[in-house]
Amino acid sequence: MSFPAHDPFWCDAADLLDAHRQPGESVLAPDLFWWRLDDIHRFVRANLDPALHYDWVIVHKGELAAIGPPFLASLAATMTPVLANDVFVVWTARTDVPAAAAETPHLQSFHATLAGLVGAPSAPLEAESDRVLGTQRRLQRFSTMTDAELRAAQDEFFRSVGYTYPTARDRAYSDEMRRHEARAMARWTGRRVLELGCGAIACESPAAGARLVRTDLSPVGVAKARERDGSQARVHHAVVDAHRLCFADEQFDAVMFVDAIEHVRDAGTVFREASRVLRPGGELLVTYANADSVNQVVARALGLPEFETNHQHIREFTTREVFALLDGVGLDVTETDGIELRPYWGVAGIDQATRDVLDDDEAFVALMVELGRRVGVEYAYVGVVYATKR
Repeated sequence: MSFPAHDPFWCDAADLLDAHRQPGESVLAPDLFWWRLDDIHRFVRANLDPALHYDWVIVHKGELAAIGPPFLASLAATMTPVLANDVFVVWTARTDVPAAAAETPHLQSFHATLAGLVGAPSAPLEAESDRVLGTQRRLQRFSTMTDAELRAAQDEFFRSVGYTYPTARDRAYSDEMRRHEARAMARWTGRRVLELGCGAIACESPAAGARLVRTDLSPVGVAKARERDGSQARVHHAVVDAHRLCFADEQFDAVMFVDAIEHVRDAGTVFREASRVLRPGGELLVTYANADSVNQVVARALGLPEFETNHQHIREFTTREVFALLDGVGLDVTETDGIELRPYWGVAGIDQATRDVLDDDEAFVALMVELGRRVGVEYAYVGVVYATKR
């Protein structure tokens, strides 16, 4: 889900940290705050040891029972509350930020609830995002990381949970991606194929006689992909930075760059490298989270911030931007398609009220898949493009 930019209580908490947080200071906060704060520690069990130190803690008052008395009591004893509203109490270890008034009913209700929890068993924390993020302890926006940090974070992600598809909508999205990969491999029968950003996902069955080289920046991702692919004589795996391909010019007949452009530092450089290793007449298949998808159009019309699909995305692109990047490296667009329509996705105030119902409604999901194909590359949630090297 997106950050609730329409909700003043959420915005007040984020605004306070924007105003006072200093570089490098740690924050423990509910997952949705990563959109505003770039780097947070999550409310998972491993982060709730009273001995751990945080510079800031944002506590959702509706989650006090799940957080549990030991951590909350330590928090109240060692940190200062600097904001209390209907939803949150914000605490800091700093001494130079004005404290919230002790008599505010919002802070009094926190202490009253805590007193009532003493001796009661804690319920396990379970957020919607746990189905996707598992027990990851930290959410950090990948665009703020160094290359080494990014590689380490992606390794840890693949090691701990990897990409999962818990809802009908998630599974439909994965099925659409796999459908396009399978279709590409079928048209590349007998050819030399390079895959960029393979992640830890098993490959579609390679076309008869094709030689497929699967690459990723993450050694853990490549190792898991190799394990899942099993023994296939003509499928090879390598840890490779897509910005600096270790292959000779014009070595491949086709390049597949699926569900990965959002994760690279410089898409233009990656396209240039892809074009370099393609022979003249060779094909590139690329997909991209569309920054002009219908949900983004709705968000802009409502004056809401742009929605970023997840913290791992460094940048998302419009169809026009992708076409321009391809043209700039000598690749002509020959075919396009669209994956899914998501008119509510990430639209603050609408997203939260609809996703829990619609993302698991099989009939609605099937309709969004069909409409994504019909609306095409310009406004679908994900664009699909084939391009040929001049």
